Amino acid sequence: MTMERILRATGEVIAERGTEKAGINAVAEKAQVNKVLIYRYFGGWNGLVEAYVQRGFFLSMFNEKYLESVPENVPAADRSKVWSEYAINLMREFRSRKSSQDLVRWEMSHGETELAKRIAQFRDASYEKMIKKLAPFPEFDPNAISVLILGGITHLTLLSTQRESVMDIDLRSNDGWDRIEKAIRRVYSSLNHSLEQAREAK
Repeated sequence: MTMERILRATGEVIAERGTEKAGINAVAEKAQVNKVLIYRYFGGWNGLVEAYVQRGFFLSMFNEKYLESVPENVPAADRSKVWSEYAINLMREFRSRKSSQDLVRWEMSHGETELAKRIAQFRDASYEKMIKKLAPFPEFDPNAISVLILGGITHLTLLSTQRESVMDIDLRSNDGWDRIEKAIRRVYSSLNHSLEQAREAK
């Protein structure tokens, strides 16, 4: 499908050149299509990048099809596993996608632009939809907890391209990232335990 080929080419161009140097002409060349077609489908560069994010090419969980598959009313026995696996899978995918990492770097340095704001709004809305389904416990402020976890994932992933380690965590080895994954599981297991204790005390 031509539209999908264009969106995949967008990620490849961003990974190769960086978001700052990517553009319609480079994407058209990579996708082997006339750039007029890209303007017709997406309206321009901003529309193309928004579609790239919204249709799951930035990260697969940022699209409506994925959101519909997110379970609701997860049983207490499965809750910490579901929560931690979601965060860990997001981290693994983000680590594997150079284009997504570069787009986040660009967004951090161009946060005042309309495109950066729209990408951030879409991503935040996607997170909130998922959190409402996975963790419908407003008294525990799951949004704040998720921001903390996701912020750590983002920071460590981007930092790993500049530094080999943080304290004794090797960011260039599987062992180091395995430790981070275990820590995420422990955090969510403890949170679920606290939640159940609070409910039993009522």
